[in-house]
Amino acid sequence: MLSRNTFQTIVQNTPLVSIDLIIKNAQDQVLLGRRNNRPAQGDWFVPGGRIYKNETLAQAFKRLTCAELDQEFTLDEACFLGVFEHLYVDSVFDSEISTHYIAL
Repeated sequence: MLSRNTFQTIVQNTPLVSIDLIIKNAQDQVLLGRRNNRPAQGDWFVPGGRIYKNETLAQAFKRLTCAELDQEFTLDEACFLGVFEHLYVDSVFDSEISTHYIAL
């Protein structure tokens, strides 16, 4: 686990790499949740989260599906849709630090 100061330095200086989960039901509706924290606080968003250092994509996918969906899935059960970019003017730290995500 990163210290708050280390994570703040990372957010200030580098993009974060994350996995966004697009979950559809039988009616082709997408699962969304309202974000409780910055960035994008109060906005509707898909579940997901960042990939940790030295964590493989497969490990991150299992961890995130378990944490976000309360059910573990493997990477081979997913369909990769592409690479996306999210730029926010604020961050979890304050409104003065921007956040840059590269989402898979």
